[in-house]
Amino acid sequence: MKKLILFGFLFAFFSVNSYAITWFPKEFTCPIDNEKNTFMVVGSYGSYVYSYPSKYQWLFFPQTDSPTFYLCKKCHLATFMWDFDKLPKDKLPAIKKILEGVKVSKKFNEYQEIPTTERLEIAEKVYSVLDKDEEWWENFHRIKGYHYGQTGNTEKASAARRKSLEYIQKELKNDKSESPKKLLYYISAAMKHFLNDDKGALEDLQKALETKYAEKDAKAEDLKNAEEGLNARIKDYIEKINSKDKKPRMLETSEGDEH
Repeated sequence: MKKLILFGFLFAFFSVNSYAITWFPKEFTCPIDNEKNTFMVVGSYGSYVYSYPSKYQWLFFPQTDSPTFYLCKKCHLATFMWDFDKLPKDKLPAIKKILEGVKVSKKFNEYQEIPTTERLEIAEKVYSVLDKDEEWWENFHRIKGYHYGQTGNTEKASAARRKSLEYIQKELKNDKSESPKKLLYYISAAMKHFLNDDKGALEDLQKALETKYAEKDAKAEDLKNAEEGLNARIKDYIEKINSKDKKPRMLETSEGDEH
């Protein structure tokens, strides 16, 4: 279930300040082959990350950062950083089998030498045997679309975004869905905008404005804050789409996330 309440700080107006995201190296043991790998882990970051341009795809740090996607230098296991050493033991044989056919584009010493999109393609194979639900995959494809977009690969970015949009549209038609429809409309609009359908994006953003934010078991004050914060983001998005030179889609490969 997609939620906003747990991330209520997303809806404040943050001023971009001089603080920076910091990472530091840490050693991990691969659960597949016991290879020692040095990966980057988050040291610090601040609320300013929620003002980065990726907000127009409803994606936020660390999903937008290259160090987040780990890759074992030996067996080429690829996962999100928070999953690498927490994979279910009963799934390891299936993952190992998946990895037998995986090759990388070049030899490497440091995992970020391999493009983020290449690591994501391997990760997609790994997660295919981990019983992830449709909502998880929607987010994954949106992340994949973002990173392909950053490289300028419009074809693969669009393919991933269409998969994301397909799930969102299905969820919007699901009367039993517990995901806030206001947020679903926002994400739907975002994917349509990045798929060059501004008319559809603006229609969804208008629906989002007209839809009251609702979330099961949420407190009234939290709902109020989420409603106000998301409305501010929606109005900003509408303004950007209607502009001549500030459409988020136009800035994708040149701007990225500023950190």
